[in-house]
Amino acid sequence: MGFFIADLYSRYQGIRENAGTDSSCLSTFYFFATILTKETKNEKWLGDVKKRIHNYIIKFMPLPWERYSETEKEFSDLGKSLQELKYSGEKANETYSNILNVYNQHSEARENLVMFGKDKLSWGEWLITFFLGGLLLASLFYVKDSSLVSVLFTGAITSAIVILFIVLRDLNNLNFGENEVSIEPYERVLDAIGKQRYYQTKRRAMI
Repeated sequence: MGFFIADLYSRYQGIRENAGTDSSCLSTFYFFATILTKETKNEKWLGDVKKRIHNYIIKFMPLPWERYSETEKEFSDLGKSLQELKYSGEKANETYSNILNVYNQHSEARENLVMFGKDKLSWGEWLITFFLGGLLLASLFYVKDSSLVSVLFTGAITSAIVILFIVLRDLNNLNFGENEVSIEPYERVLDAIGKQRYYQTKRRAMI
């Protein structure tokens, strides 16, 4: 069980880091888009970029991390906006290069998020965990006697095992820091593009 907890915590850390990159790239993309708009005078293009970022977030917010790859179309649409822009001038060219770098960073973060999102415990791993936990509990109750020390010890170990299962479930479903990792960073992107916040709790499976 300790191995599974360590592996899932590593997964949680990976999602937290890459989700920060994912959301910051969206904000930075829009920031550079506003600079490009000043150079190209193409307000319609900026409005389209804003719409595509908004669509990306609205599509992503209700999804659990294991289904994050379903935002691929919205991500591709954001990239297509770069192909549709016509620009000229050294400053515009420099800004365009910067926004391309941001898009590449975003793409790398997305690949990591897709990988981490799908790296959940399988049913076989859950069965192994339940079997080992049940075996330990059965052994404890088998050797338990009526003394106070034995009762307290058995109760403490049983409580610890239950808590470990709860931690394992929450890490597997990424319940820890859900607002800070999965919601608030993307709400700030909506603030940056001038859209209304979209509060949405991630849908989670039971285990």
